[in-house]
Amino acid sequence: PAGNWSSYPPHKHDEEKDGETALEEIYYFETQLAEGMPAPESGGTDPMGYQRVYASDDRPIDVSAEVRSGDVVLVPYGWHGPAMATPGYDLYYLNVMAGPGRVREWLISDDPHHGWIRRTWDESAVDPRLPFGR
Repeated sequence: PAGNWSSYPPHKHDEEKDGETALEEIYYFETQLAEGMPAPESGGTDPMGYQRVYASDDRPIDVSAEVRSGDVVLVPYGWHGPAMATPGYDLYYLNVMAGPGRVREWLISDDPHHGWIRRTWDESAVDPRLPFGR
């Protein structure tokens, strides 16, 4: 929903090791004016969101992409997240994963600087807007 983050904490799946698989990821985005938001008085809207990707090893990658409906972000490797819905605009994404790994499981490693956040979820209330849909 508008004003929220997803795909967080930043994580990766770019190595074949215990607890992680080497899989590339593709994010396809759709954006829209959030439900209940008033239409602007002049002109249309330009719904947008953001996607972040950054290096997890010696391979350089640094993406802070502004995304709109129909945009795609390829994550060949590295830490990625969050996908950010800007205030006033809902953000949807479909992510697809594939790669050379022997194991076809979504096994990830969290960025050690931010992975602690995942441990707080058990005590957190579920956002009443979820599951998200109309």
